[in-house]
Order: sequence, then C-alpha cells, then structure tokens
Amino acid sequence: MSDMIIKSANIINPNEEISGVHDIYIKDGKICGIDEDNTKLSSPIIIDADDCFVCPGLIDLSVRFREPGLEKDATISSESKAAVASGITTVCYMPDTQPIIDTPAQIKLVQEIFKNVDLCDVKILAGLTKNLDGERLSSMSELKHAGAIAFTNCFNPIKNSLVLRRIMEYASGLDITIFYQPQNYHLSNGGCVHEGKLSNKLGLPGIPSAAESVAVAEAISLSKLTGVKLHLCRISCAESLMLIENARSQGIEVTSDVAIHQLFFDENVINNFNSDYHVIPPFRTNEDLISLRKAISTENISAICSDHQPHNADARQVPFSSTLPGISSIEVLLPLLMELVDDGIIDIHKAIEKVSSIPSKILNIENRILKKNASADLCIFKREEWVFDTDNNLSLGQNNPFLGKKFSTKVVSTIRKGKIVYQKK
Repeated sequence: MSDMIIKSANIINPNEEISGVHDIYIKDGKICGIDEDNTKLSSPIIIDADDCFVCPGLIDLSVRFREPGLEKDATISSESKAAVASGITTVCYMPDTQPIIDTPAQIKLVQEIFKNVDLCDVKILAGLTKNLDGERLSSMSELKHAGAIAFTNCFNPIKNSLVLRRIMEYASGLDITIFYQPQNYHLSNGGCVHEGKLSNKLGLPGIPSAAESVAVAEAISLSKLTGVKLHLCRISCAESLMLIENARSQGIEVTSDVAIHQLFFDENVINNFNSDYHVIPPFRTNEDLISLRKAISTENISAICSDHQPHNADARQVPFSSTLPGISSIEVLLPLLMELVDDGIIDIHKAIEKVSSIPSKILNIENRILKKNASADLCIFKREEWVFDTDNNLSLGQNNPFLGKKFSTKVVSTIRKGKIVYQKK
C-alpha cells in the first residue's frame, strides 16, 4: 500500500468529531495525522479533495452477494465492486447461501473468497440454527471461534418461543449478538405485501404490521429475560418503533436498523404489480413511512443498511407473489442517504453515523470515525448530478426500482486500509 495525502478534505465525521476542511495523512493503512504530518511519508499519492466530502468508509449491515451456490445471480467479486463504488468498505454477509453458512468450513470459504477479491472487508453472520431450520441450535461457540461476528436466522422462522429463548440464553453466555428478523411466521402466513385495502383490491396475500410488532415484542421480552445482545433487523412499521422506544426507556439495550428503500416507498408502489417493489418486510402505509423517516434521526433506528439482494432477470418473470423478494440496492445506499439529508429528514453527520460509527459499535469492531491512528477506510464523494442506469450499474442484480433515477451525490474514491479500491472514471 502507498502513503497518501488527501488535501483540502471537507470531513464529515460522526458526532461532528474533527469535521470541516483538513488535510489527511495516511501511512501503513492508517491515518497518521490530520493537518499535521507526524510521520515521514514516502512518495505519497496526492488526492485533491478540494470540492469533495470525506467520511469514514461505510459499513453495510446486511448484504447477500449470493456466493457460494447462487452465482447465477451474483458473485462476491461483482458485488464487492458495486459496494466500493458506493463508498462501502465493510459488509455483513448473511448466511443463507447454498450451502448455509453454519459450519467453520463455510466461514473459512467465504473469508477466503473475500480475501482473494480484496476489495472490502467481510463480517460473517453465521446461522442461528443448523441449516436455518429454526429448531436445532448451531454450534455457536465453534462458529464464533471460526470468525462469525454475529448470528441470524435471516427470514427463516424460529419454531417456537422456547427455542428462541434457548438460543438467546446460549448466545448471551457466549457474549454473542443476535441479528433477529422480526416476522411472526403464522401471522405473515405466506404473504408478499402489506395487509390492507390495497392488498385486498389486488388480490395479493398480505402481511399485517402485527406480524412484525408481535415478533418485536417477543424478542425484546426474551432479551430482557436472557440478557442477550439483540439487534432487530429491517424495521418497517410504526408499532415496532413504539415498542423499541419503550424498551429503550426501560434501559433495555436493543439496537435496530432499517433498509434504505423503506425510507422512500409505501404500499402504493405495488399498484401496477411491478415486482421490483416486492420486498420483505413489505412496504407499508404512508403513515409508517413518515414514522420511519422521523425515527432515523433518533436512537429508535440505530442504523441504515442497503439490505442488498441481487436477482437475475429471470427471477422476475413470474407473477408478483411468486417472485423472489429483495432489491439490488448497494450502489445507491449513499446517494439515497444524501437525498434524505437534502430533504431535511436527517442531518449529514447523523446520516453518516448511521452507516459507519453506530454499525461498528453494533458489531463491536474498531469505531469507524476519522482520527489519528484509525484505519484508513474512507469514502470520498462530491455533489454531482448523475443518472443511475444499466450502463453504470456494477451489480449483476437486475432488480432495482431506482434504475433511471437522477442523483446529486457521486462517490469519487473509496479507500480501504490505505489502498484505493475504487476510483471514479
């Protein structure tokens, strides 16, 4: 890796630490100084960031790059290129690959693929239960030792409350964080859209908000009982936000996240059966959308993620209810986030905190802020209008309702451990 100087960088730091225009000095993969070079640099690369913003490299709390097993949809190589093009330097990898990531060998395989691609860091979430069957507890201690940073069952239901309690007790004893997707299996009943007047009109099976809020209430109660570190994934409705706020007011340490697309659409986008809007949890009411947008400026929504789920074109060539859910959204995480800033929904420092510093705390890794001796993971972006289309879509995923959208924020460079891993052409 080369020494580097980023000159005249307009730093956007979480909590406004060391913000404003500064020069950043990088050596041996770390920030060795800000405004003052305390270490002799050897033939440094000079980056002029005069008209740019610089923030910590983003951490995405939920991605699926499909490898191993589903390379027809995407690969770790293709999606890593898409990730760094959006300023993301660390990704949390979901275990629902083929085969499931529920053995040390599978963890090592994924780590090795990421190491060979060498674009972004990976933090692997292993399966809470064997084969994600929701019944047989995985060997958490062995998987943690192999490198799993947390555990999840993804969309797969836990069979009953007793199994969930046992999982939490086991995880608590090992100081393991559980990433829990709150959706009651029986109440969701195989639905694919929000349950309401629109789902009835379209004849599509619905998922009531109660399917999520009941699961949130249960998970919070059991986390209080067991003392487990609980992270609630992909919150989508106002009822869940109220439960989280109430839990936090009681001193229960629970964190949560929302997928970036949930901050832009409500249930009405499915009116023409466009499967690009088929997501789980589903887009809910406009009132829920407003509540989510308000919550991102509070601690009730701790973090924002892409929930990246690429699919090939064939996956959408079936009726809406039969399509695979998810959006290939990793490349638009930062541009969409900055759109929320421009709309006055969230302050820019708070926005960056939701995709850097707070995720690092949830994962219990090095705090993602720009300061001396910190890892040189940086995102350099500028205000520039551009259109996200198939020509500049680096992901292999074809399922993206944002294609054709004009954005005003563009990533210029992404730096990981002092190495430039993305440079705008």
